[in-house]
Amino acid sequence: MLRLLLSGLIIGFVSSPTCPSNGEEIKHGTKYGFSSSLIVGVGAVMGDAIVLAAILLWLMPFIDSESLIVTFLWLFGSIVLFYVSWGIFKEIKTVEGVEVKQIKNIKRPFRHYFRAFWTGTAITAFNPFTVLWWMGLLTPIVDSGSSITVVYPLAVLLGAFVWFVSLAVLLHLGERWLNRKRRQFILLISGLAVLFYSIYFLIQFANEI
Repeated sequence: MLRLLLSGLIIGFVSSPTCPSNGEEIKHGTKYGFSSSLIVGVGAVMGDAIVLAAILLWLMPFIDSESLIVTFLWLFGSIVLFYVSWGIFKEIKTVEGVEVKQIKNIKRPFRHYFRAFWTGTAITAFNPFTVLWWMGLLTPIVDSGSSITVVYPLAVLLGAFVWFVSLAVLLHLGERWLNRKRRQFILLISGLAVLFYSIYFLIQFANEI
């Protein structure tokens, strides 16, 4: 059991860096600070949990790589990620006359954190890769009749959570290194990565139909 839990933790940790929600967490971390970036990461894990619960409870018999659900997830995911990438690109230009440090020290209303959480959740929940990834991970376990179908994916979720916390901490520790130009460069790379996913999802949707 311990070996299985460690395996789940490692899989969740090493697979999370490829999630598009990293771009949104980086945006929040470089502009709003640790708390905001962490909330995005928590939202991303929640999106994973929602997809996991849906698959375990009722979606598993109806989903494969050619299902109608996955086809339209390509479209929804593309729209969501295009919106996210646009938001990241808008942040590249820092507000004139306002230092990033001052922006981070502003007390944020609840709706700011709720929006950060919802964005992280939506990016992951509407990502067809999330659905297909969980299906690939869970199908062999379910087919084998194993009784650990819940414990193992929970360990994977915990591994993903550890990654997003680690990313928020790294962004926080790197605040002194992030001058305006470096911040803009990081945001540019993050925005382009998310935009790439958006275009790729749209192409996949076009191929499916």
